[in-house]
Amino acid sequence: MSKNRWIEYLKNLAHIERYPFLRPFHHRAGDHALWAWNRDAVARGVALGVFFGILTPVAQIVFAILGAIVLRANIAVAAGSTLITNPFILPFVYLAAFRIGLVLTGRVADEVAGAEQAEALADVAESEEAAARALEVTEWIPTLVDWTTSIGPPLLIGVLTLAVSAALAGYLLVHLLWALFAGLRRRRR
Repeated sequence: MSKNRWIEYLKNLAHIERYPFLRPFHHRAGDHALWAWNRDAVARGVALGVFFGILTPVAQIVFAILGAIVLRANIAVAAGSTLITNPFILPFVYLAAFRIGLVLTGRVADEVAGAEQAEALADVAESEEAAARALEVTEWIPTLVDWTTSIGPPLLIGVLTLAVSAALAGYLLVHLLWALFAGLRRRRR
């Protein structure tokens, strides 16, 4: 299949007008930059895909496509690059992000781990009472607020840091590899 036929196939596969949230961008679907296989478009696509792949646990491809349309990156590469994360490795990515967030916020991981262990022991002792209260929604709200205020900030800072760092690394890696392969092609001639 030739390059032009492949691009036309991808455009037909996308059918942006099918999706209501993408209809405002329908006029840009024919933009050549969204389907271009050049260094800048591919690098932007990789950066967007990796960024949204790490940042959002759901709807990664949708956000990557929207970002690709706005920043004129390669849509197929942006959507494909979100697959850097999947449901099996995402918990490990978020654990690493949490630890990065702990370091960046100045909290020591050992103190948090010790506090969590003490909390877990207290939870085990109160498990019968907690099971009885599990059906009461009013008890969930304070627990959720407590969890969000204790774990939320390091996790948010870590995820943002990891997403931006990985996107920048992906962008630079594409440029480096593209230049390397272009140099190799020139030498062969």
